[in-house]
This record gives sequence, C-alpha cells and structure tokens, in this order.
Amino acid sequence: MTPTECVEEIVFDPELSVADKAQSIIEYFSAQGDRGAENAGACLMETTDEAVAEYVAEYLELVPDARQVKVRAAERLRAAGPVVRSAARLVPWFPESVTDAFIEDYLASPDPDSPLASVIFNIAVYHPDRLRPYEDRLGTSLYRASLLSGAPDERADSLLRDWRETHDRAGLLSLALIRTPHAADLITSVRDEVDTYEEWEWLMPLAGRMSDSGAAAGFRPAFMGFVTDRGESPHVMGGRYEQDVPLCARCNAPADRVLTLSVSDLPYEFSSDPSFFWFSCDCDEVDILYVQFTADGTRAFYQPQGPSAETSRVVPGELSMTLETHPNQTGVSRAAITGRSRHQVGGLPRWPSPETHPLCPGCGNFMPFLVAVDSGLTPFGPMGFGGSLFGFWCDRCSMSATRSQI
Repeated sequence: MTPTECVEEIVFDPELSVADKAQSIIEYFSAQGDRGAENAGACLMETTDEAVAEYVAEYLELVPDARQVKVRAAERLRAAGPVVRSAARLVPWFPESVTDAFIEDYLASPDPDSPLASVIFNIAVYHPDRLRPYEDRLGTSLYRASLLSGAPDERADSLLRDWRETHDRAGLLSLALIRTPHAADLITSVRDEVDTYEEWEWLMPLAGRMSDSGAAAGFRPAFMGFVTDRGESPHVMGGRYEQDVPLCARCNAPADRVLTLSVSDLPYEFSSDPSFFWFSCDCDEVDILYVQFTADGTRAFYQPQGPSAETSRVVPGELSMTLETHPNQTGVSRAAITGRSRHQVGGLPRWPSPETHPLCPGCGNFMPFLVAVDSGLTPFGPMGFGGSLFGFWCDRCSMSATRSQI
C-alpha cells in the first residue's frame, strides 16, 4: 500500500479513538526514519480528505528540519480547498513569500469561519509582523492577542493611555505582551500605579524584564524544541540521571530527568549544563522543583534526594531534544494551550495564564525563563505528565527550577 492508503486505513478505522489514530500515524511515519517526512509530504501532496491531511500535518509538525517538504506541502494545500486548514501546522517553516501568499488569499474574502482562517491564526502567532499591517481588514478580533507581539511603540503608548483612563487590568496585560523594550519601559513606569506588588511581579517578566533587577526575563535567542531519538542532539531528554535527584516527600519516588541542555551547543554563556526534573507519581506534592549543580554533585532544595530511577516515566524513553530557531524572537503573546503548545528553549515563556517567576533559593533573585516542555504527542509515545513544565535557570547559583502549569 502507498503511504496515503496506509494512513487512510488508520483514519477510517471505527475502532480507534482520535488520540489512538494520531499516535498510530505518528508512529507509522516515525518508523520510516529519514523517509518518514518525505512520505508524509507525499501524502499531503495528493490527499483530498481533511482528516487525513490533519493527522499527517500533525506528524510533520513534530519533526525538525524537512523545511522543503513542509513548504512544498503547504503550497499544495493552499490550492486544495478545505484541506488548506492543515497548512496551519506548517506555518513555523513558511518563508515570507508563502506567508504573504496565504495572507493575500484570506484578504480576498476574509471569513473567520473558513478553513484558511486556521492558517492565518498561526501566522499571527509565528509571523505577526507579516500580518499586522492588515489587522483592520481581517474581519474579526480573533487575531488581536497574537498581534500584540512586537507591536509598534504607538500601539504601546495608546494602551498605556487607555489603561490610565480605565485602570482595566486587561489593558496593562496587553501592554506587557507587546514584549518590546519600549513596552517594558512603559510597564516599568507604572510601578507605583498598579494595585498590588504581586501584580507588578508578574507583569514585568511578562514584558521581558525581572521585577527585582531589571535583568532580562529570558535568554535569547529562542528556539523551538522537538523530541528526537537518542543521540540526534546533545540535549538529553529522559533516561537515567547519574547523580542524586529530588525525591517525593510523600512516597519517596525519585523525580525523573525531563531535559538536560548541553552548554556547548547553546549560544548562552552558562557555567554548567542545566537539568530539569519532574515527578511521575500522583502525589501532587510540589508545584516547583529546585536543584543546584555543584562540583560535588546535585543538591535538591526543600526535598529529600536520592538516586535516579533506572528508566524515565516522565519522558517516553531515553531521547533528545533537537532545536530550531523560533520564527517569533520577540515572544509569542497568545496564551498557550497545554498539550498543544510544543516545546521551547530560550526566549520568553508562553504561559497558559501569567505567573510570577520563581525565586532562586540560592541568591533570592527572580530566575529567568529557559525551557518549556509540553505534554502533547511525541513520535515516541505520550509524555508522563499533564499540562506544561516551565524551567528557569539562575546561572549565578547554577540552580534550576521546574514549575508545572495545567
């Protein structure tokens, strides 16, 4: 059977749930190694079935590289009627010419209920500068939150004026989500006007600066992360961690390694390789895990510690994370949907709802964001946690913090 026929057999199987179909199709293409992306692209070049296109595009969204395959498939989907909706998953790889072509198609007949609207939605997330000039012609306010990212100074000034007249909290939140230096300056200027210090503590890092020091709230540049096989990247996911890890204070289960980043393969000047951990037990004992890395080994703060488990249950196997430059280096302003937001290293966090950054137990300063790992599908099976995990790093103290948000 051809790849398309094999996918159709899975998609049209009435015994399988949606989640089972998605995982089966991802595993089908993943088993083909280097040919998986090519065969998935070939399927998108010929299918006219919306469900088939969506499942196959979901697989391609999980695969790093393969830019030519993804762009070629998107160009075909653009002219293929209702299946164009699936091109939304390929937007991060669009060159400007393809991005602009999809925008022109939509502006010819703006309809927020059309299949093309899904593509425009993701263009707003990943390429807001290409869509922002047409904001007044989009026919809906659906994209407004995404287009805050990198908005011009005049827009930031207008939001501040409106907030000072109304004191509507949503206006100040929108200003912070512009995430430019000018917007951060404006948020700094209202320090004595916000209702509470707690509000200030999450507004400033949302805008890109730590509330206590004014330092950057994240590390630049930002990367998209992809779960890949062991050895494909120096950034290790899962597997046994060689030193002590935090233990659950209730059941004594060891935390599993989520991710260890390799300093030698990053453009950040770190003193050691940051590692992030999380529990797979159901105790819900903590919402933040702190680990310090020293010449003598690891030190877990506020938790007992002990040896790592032989196998990871948080990550489905001993794997790696492959990085690609994120298309939106300003910082996505649209709230994340846990389970569907993928992974990120560097940049600013895309919170499901705004949070304060954790305080470093070593120096007492707020910690900048470094990592987001989502619980969505992977080519190797499901993750062993819910929601998203956000990792923070204090290089002064060689301290990591991992926080869960559902």
